[in-house]
Amino acid sequence: MMESKSMERQWILNRLETLSVKEQTQLAAAIISRGQLKALSEKAGDERELAVRKMDPNTARDAVNLLLALPDYEVICPAGSYEQLGEYYLRYEAGQPDLIPYANLEQIGWNYEDSHLGIFVGDCFVVLPRQEPKQFYDGSNLDRLPDTDWSLRLKLASPAVPEGVWLCLPDSTIDEKGRMDEIRLALRELQVQTLQECSLLDVRCSLPELSIGLDEYQDLADLIYDGNDLGYVLQEQGQGEQHFLEKFRAALEYEHCHDLKLALDIASNLNCYDYCPTTETGRFGEEVLQKQGDTMFRDPVLQGSIDLKVYGEAQLEQQGYLLNTAETGYIRRNEQEFHHERTEPQPEFDMTM
Repeated sequence: MMESKSMERQWILNRLETLSVKEQTQLAAAIISRGQLKALSEKAGDERELAVRKMDPNTARDAVNLLLALPDYEVICPAGSYEQLGEYYLRYEAGQPDLIPYANLEQIGWNYEDSHLGIFVGDCFVVLPRQEPKQFYDGSNLDRLPDTDWSLRLKLASPAVPEGVWLCLPDSTIDEKGRMDEIRLALRELQVQTLQECSLLDVRCSLPELSIGLDEYQDLADLIYDGNDLGYVLQEQGQGEQHFLEKFRAALEYEHCHDLKLALDIASNLNCYDYCPTTETGRFGEEVLQKQGDTMFRDPVLQGSIDLKVYGEAQLEQQGYLLNTAETGYIRRNEQEFHHERTEPQPEFDMTM
């Protein structure tokens, strides 16, 4: 119980430490609108750590859920006034920038606020969730949280801000002009215009299988584009493919993959892997028997006497499947061709674990 509490508090501290510029704005809006974590937003360093360590269980649970819900708060920037909000709407949402000189921008900003519940935070307008965010954390499932709607957290520094700020990928506006999301908000905070003016201080990945060195990428923009692509992979979940994340992570382990580019190739080639969750080994065993004929299922003497789960596990191993370290699923490579788009084929690429 004490270990679980310690891990919970450390999760909160780690997330607060690595909040991006955008997420700090989202957190501020959440605190103002909900009245939660107010003390934490005003503290840092040892003072913040002490406050988190002293949290009661209910407060800690609410803190985790609030931090997980930050993506539900939409940040519009620059929009620190009704006039700016009106201009933003005409330029980016209505797609009619030519009307800006002739429009009552302040009135449009008022109208926008009336139709989008939100609050001003600095020079941003944050649209609040219309529905209560889902509460994923119940106080006991920290290791099973759906915390994969992001890929990389990068800490960037500049001559003006040598201590650095964080940004979180993916960035939904990476190829757009004008609109500000993770990258442009971070660059503005760093008082620079381009990524080339920044240095990389730290990298965190949501997938524990991957490790990215500070000198792994010569061009910071390449790292950000790859991280952005991984973010889209994690958000799209294989277009709703069942057990996508479990299969993807099992494939990463199977291929001993710690490299971001190889991970992206694996994500594009998941059809090259057969996967069976440990919760479905009984079904797998039943399917094997059905392919052999339905004699067992018609024989009253055998009814209920075969452990299909254990039989399925044995069949998976015989057919070349390997159980992953987390024991959540069995995986093997099939005969489909693996297409390398970002990496070079390796002779030992499909070595087993």
